[in-house]
Amino acid sequence: MLLSLGMLMLSATQIYTIFTVQLFAFLNLLPVEADISAYSFDNKTENFDDLPSRFGYRLPSEGLKGFLIGARPENACVPIDPPPLRDNHSSAFIVLIKRFECNFDIKVLHAQKAGYKAAIVHNVDSDDLISMGSNDLDILKQIDIPSVFIGEETANSLKEDYIYEKGGHVILLPDFSLPLEYYLIPFLIIVGICLILIVVFMITKFVQDRHRARRSRLRKDQLKKLPIHKFKKGDSYDVCAICLDEYEEGDKLRVLPCSHGEYLFEYKYIFICIQNAHIYTHTLNVHYIVKGDRVLL
Repeated sequence: MLLSLGMLMLSATQIYTIFTVQLFAFLNLLPVEADISAYSFDNKTENFDDLPSRFGYRLPSEGLKGFLIGARPENACVPIDPPPLRDNHSSAFIVLIKRFECNFDIKVLHAQKAGYKAAIVHNVDSDDLISMGSNDLDILKQIDIPSVFIGEETANSLKEDYIYEKGGHVILLPDFSLPLEYYLIPFLIIVGICLILIVVFMITKFVQDRHRARRSRLRKDQLKKLPIHKFKKGDSYDVCAICLDEYEEGDKLRVLPCSHGEYLFEYKYIFICIQNAHIYTHTLNVHYIVKGDRVLL
């Protein structure tokens, strides 16, 4: 039974974890990390760390490829210039935006309205990565492009070798690795639920066994109905079948009407088979409660 509960717990944990990941992904709440792969005109390649925003669409699993354009104006706090026209309309453009002077969501919304497929916001005088967020629900509802945040050193490297004017392009790649707590929390929840179920099951079984044991005993009024016999020499049995003690003249014996018995004596079970006979026991030394073939102390 414990093995079955363990297998059930493992399956439930896996299902719960998958469900949690899918739910967070659907709600755009999955805390993924991302990388930027940059390619220059002369086939130079570099990878840079970034941090995705907490608004807008997530990056596609295969990544987003596009040509990098510097925003004009750089801070994108006002509407910015659109990307250049190309004969190949399938080409995507990604805009590089400077931090500060207005909220992140305003910058990304301006990039979206200008026609860019994604936005990269870079830090100023720092390489720290910041998780971009927004408190304006009206703006959040309008944003449907992904955006990421990078440090200043990464921004300088991108401007130097990988922008559109120099023949380069970039690919924004998501990393779907989950932190430990996203596995640990569901697991602990399932373990806790299973432990509660086990405790409830054991308590229920204990109560049922207790009630069953009580039903096996006779009431005192039923016990008094059993016939009493005074032992005298010459009776069929002169030794107690339970304690194997010899009867003495005048001992009061309770007659048990069974031919097979399971007797409880001094907290140990003794199995005795007596065919077609009454059993005489000491009523002065041992008190027995009898029901059918069960004799309980």
